Amino acid sequence: MKQTIRLFLLLTIFANLFYSCSTDVDLFADYKDITVVYGLLDVNKDTNYVKINKAFLGPGNALDIALIADSCNYPTKLNSRIIEYVASNNSNNYTQTRVLELDTITIHDKEPGIFYSPNQLVYFTKEKIHNNTDRHKYRYDLEIDRGDTLLTASTHIVGGGYFAVVQSILNFSSLSTQGVISWYPCPNSAIYDVEVDFHYYEIGSSADSVLHVVRIPLGTHPETELAFEDGIYSIVYNHSLFLNAIADEIGADSLLNVERVVFEPCMKIKISAGGDELYNFISVNGPTNSIVQTIPEYTNVTGGYGVFSSRTTIEKKVRLSSQTFVDLRNRENWHFRQGR
Repeated sequence: MKQTIRLFLLLTIFANLFYSCSTDVDLFADYKDITVVYGLLDVNKDTNYVKINKAFLGPGNALDIALIADSCNYPTKLNSRIIEYVASNNSNNYTQTRVLELDTITIHDKEPGIFYSPNQLVYFTKEKIHNNTDRHKYRYDLEIDRGDTLLTASTHIVGGGYFAVVQSILNFSSLSTQGVISWYPCPNSAIYDVEVDFHYYEIGSSADSVLHVVRIPLGTHPETELAFEDGIYSIVYNHSLFLNAIADEIGADSLLNVERVVFEPCMKIKISAGGDELYNFISVNGPTNSIVQTIPEYTNVTGGYGVFSSRTTIEKKVRLSSQTFVDLRNRENWHFRQGR
């Protein structure tokens, strides 16, 4: 008998890269075990994680099904590994150098939400992921042995060159409307996510200081859509984003008896570079507002669904322009001052 069955794919990306889509689908086939994989290797991390979950099929209320442990998680550990290959930069002949067996850890404090909590099994390796060099480039293959199926995926490593932010001062002054953030490209990247963080301390009547961080996302940008001149990428941002973000952070507290102190450098530019597989996954699957998903149109996981790719992130502390601080200090009831 024909039934309407919802298919959930448990796949969570970072950030600031979070996507899902929704639909109901009619299925005639019997139940099929569907594996969903999400992993982003990062050469700067001491520990790299891979999420291995399963999609679920079932009649009835999909939100109720999502709260059942075995609808989302495999009951036992799957034999999984990452295989390292290396080649010279002028060759595509890769040689296997290491096998990194993935271990597991159960997280017991996953916050309640749409999916089952508080326990979640996560796969990881503490082995060093090697960066590309002037002489060598690296590739990493993922293998997941499910018993009846061997799932595989592959990614080259993002990074290895001079990936750095150009700016040393950020300007959000009211005297102009736009600013620019520029950086030197990251080798093997296909997409960049840019964020600016503003740091300040809040001092109340108790004289205790509390650090506040205001995050200002500046978007995810495919490499092909970025301005490129003299070997440098750049994006343009709207100056109003800064004061608007602080207004949202302070909210009704703007009328309280507090003092807000800024120490230079108070800004941090964060740029994350992602590989081709991540770019393809994001651009093909696209964002919507629901957790209910059909099988994605793009996956680089053979035998399953999801994405296995690479990323790297750089950060640079920079100063706030003097005119921007004047604008900040002059905002009524915000009580900002410059620290020494």
